[in-house]
Amino acid sequence: MPADNILIIAGEVSGDLHAAPVVSELKKLNSQLSFWGTGGNEMRATDVELLADIDEMAVMGFSGILKVLPRLSRLRKTILKQVVSRKTSLAILVDYPGFNLNLAKALKGLSNPPQILYYIAPQVWAWRPGRIKKMRGIIDHMTVVFPFEKELFEKENVKVDFVGHPLLDEMTGYLDMKRDSRTNEQSGQLQEYRTGGGTEKLLALLPGSRIQEVKRHLPIMVKAAWLLKDEMPELTVGVGVTPNFDIRYYKTIIDNCGRLSSGKYDPESIEFYDDSRRLMINADAAAVCSGTATLETTLLGTPQVVVYRTSFLNYQIARWVVRLENIALVNVVAGQRIVPELIQHDLTVESLAGSLRRLLMDHERREEMIRAYEIVSGLLGSGGASRKVAEIALKMLE
Repeated sequence: MPADNILIIAGEVSGDLHAAPVVSELKKLNSQLSFWGTGGNEMRATDVELLADIDEMAVMGFSGILKVLPRLSRLRKTILKQVVSRKTSLAILVDYPGFNLNLAKALKGLSNPPQILYYIAPQVWAWRPGRIKKMRGIIDHMTVVFPFEKELFEKENVKVDFVGHPLLDEMTGYLDMKRDSRTNEQSGQLQEYRTGGGTEKLLALLPGSRIQEVKRHLPIMVKAAWLLKDEMPELTVGVGVTPNFDIRYYKTIIDNCGRLSSGKYDPESIEFYDDSRRLMINADAAAVCSGTATLETTLLGTPQVVVYRTSFLNYQIARWVVRLENIALVNVVAGQRIVPELIQHDLTVESLAGSLRRLLMDHERREEMIRAYEIVSGLLGSGGASRKVAEIALKMLE
């Protein structure tokens, strides 16, 4: 077996989470392989030599690109020099298309370019579909996580495999917990975080994994929860906290929200969870920031309202370039709107409270959504995405 070094690039938290298992699977297949690139704590834990951390590469919205462009340009030049000096034979690029597609083009311009495996394709189905044609000449093998993506790339003669969504593997333990909790619920047992003889309901708030998302979404979510709490005294509220954020940031935002005029609800009674997935398992309904979390919520079977608000500039740019009727991934995969979306100006305290009220009170609507979830879950594949990507990578090294 060859003792190759592999370049692997992740530029966001999600990419770090998805890339690390691929490294682990490759090491199982060939213990002589070494890895270097960019990533975060997950990749660092698998002994990937990191030239840059994802914290240095984070981009928030279209307008945020200009702020980090010089830094990313310098990083790309460093990577190219290292590829040449290390004689790297394979590059695995994970998501993060703004950087990775430009890097792929630059890599292919080298006199002895590495083969390029792309994992988690750019969302060409959402915006800038013309990028597929450009990928044909620079990506040697594309691995996609949604079934409808395979046909898109095949039409443009890009070598592609559907490997399924990595969440199915990353959430195995939680999916088992979900099945257990549903069994307990059906047998009359209380779920882990519930009290009050079974009458108490738990509302989960997932404001996002980025500071600006939390800043924009959490106040609206909390105020909507307070409205519902006035109507349903038995309601409890849990906030999912991003692990690398200081919980005091969340508490400061909530303290600044003010209190309901009735004065019945104490902000201190809000519970914080650094394990959002565990929170979702036990929640009766959830307000969820648009992103991968909507798929996690779907897999865990929790009825949800998807929300998103960004800056005026980012929203106007998105309206111009994005060509989707729905933005929530669960709706995109389903091919129809199965969960409500409250985007930008449609996201208000009253509209969110109304949508959540229906999910908490309307049993038929809840069951309808959960049945639709089962169809979406089936479309995400059968698991083993990281292993499949690792096997493809190993073949490319032969």
